[in-house]
Amino acid sequence: MVWERRNMGYADREYFRDGERSSSGRLTRAPVVKWLLILNLGVFVLEFFGLGSAFEALGVFSVEKAILNFQIWRFITFQFLHADFGHLLFNSIAIYFFGSFVEQQLRSRAFLTFYLLCGGAGALGYSALVSANPAYPDVGVVGASGGIFGILAIAALIAPDMRVRLFFPPVTLTMRLLAIIMLGYGALVIIYGGRNAGGEAGHLGGALAGFLMWKIPAFRQFLHNLARPRGAPARKRGGFGIRITKEKKSYTRKLGPKIKNKEEEADVDRILDKINEHGLQSLTEEERKLLSDSGNRKP
Repeated sequence: MVWERRNMGYADREYFRDGERSSSGRLTRAPVVKWLLILNLGVFVLEFFGLGSAFEALGVFSVEKAILNFQIWRFITFQFLHADFGHLLFNSIAIYFFGSFVEQQLRSRAFLTFYLLCGGAGALGYSALVSANPAYPDVGVVGASGGIFGILAIAALIAPDMRVRLFFPPVTLTMRLLAIIMLGYGALVIIYGGRNAGGEAGHLGGALAGFLMWKIPAFRQFLHNLARPRGAPARKRGGFGIRITKEKKSYTRKLGPKIKNKEEEADVDRILDKINEHGLQSLTEEERKLLSDSGNRKP
């Protein structure tokens, strides 16, 4: 799976650009994604060397153990366990490609919280299915897919027209269409009682959580507050003068004589980095408004 490169705006630009950024550089800009990959692989290796039974006994999510017996930690631990290497591989690929993009949009602290909450919502989706339909036994569930589908949902909301080229099948889809296909497939598996219906219910639960956290203002504000630098005050009116210039296709910030709002300065720097990487079309309405308000203020 790769992002397709175009010459137009953010929705048509390659996110991982050949020759411009190494894999290590991408992970440097997404430290949570890097550590998620390391933890998932590390736990799998420990399972392979004989700790699998212990991890399964303590970490697998099931309705009986996690909810009825109040073993709440299982809402988190199951997200770092995988059934086999193929399960780990495909989840890792999805975290690497989609997660690194979303982490840069939300910032690391907010992204980690978002990811774990979506994973927990995936467990609730599985719980709802096995509790409502006795045809599905409570065999337990493992894997990072709930968090991944939350990431997929929010990526489709942030950049619905961004193009994704799949390795197999070799087709190019928009982010929105990819999300619709994957969620539609999960819904059909559940409706017709297909294989891994419990896992697909977890996928839908994670995606629903991602959708709600982006669309409901209170949840979105919660993520915004997590993204603020530690110790930064709540955003206030007033601030610093700013003028945006474009020099050799690079946007720079010209500050007035006094900066009064460090949080807003950090927000503007992040927005300018986003413009440089993905183009002006990458900005959300909120980011455009912040940039416009900052630029119109007098120093």
